[in-house]
Amino acid sequence: MKTAAARALSLFAYLGLIAWVMAWIIFLGDVAREHISLWLVLLVTPLLLPLRGVLAGGDKAVIWGTLVVLLYAVHGGVVAWSDPDQRWLGLIESGLSLTYLFSASFFVRWRALAATGA
Repeated sequence: MKTAAARALSLFAYLGLIAWVMAWIIFLGDVAREHISLWLVLLVTPLLLPLRGVLAGGDKAVIWGTLVVLLYAVHGGVVAWSDPDQRWLGLIESGLSLTYLFSASFFVRWRALAATGA
């Protein structure tokens, strides 16, 4: 039960982070129209690399996803700290990132414990 809840929360946070970063770049942020494509490639591509495995629930991909998400937690924190106009954008990015980080970590741990019968 708790393993399924952790998996659902981690998927929600990961997919939400992808959608949030895209919405930030396209609609919400101060990105010039001629630079939107570049920023999408730079900021969304790292999230797409482990996506197939994250959706499948593979341990290695989920762990790689947590490593990738750490960059977004730091980015959101830096934006929240340094840019008062976009503080709320950074806080949401950091929140989604940290939600994925913790829920994915618990998912992998609890599934491993269930597999060993502990």
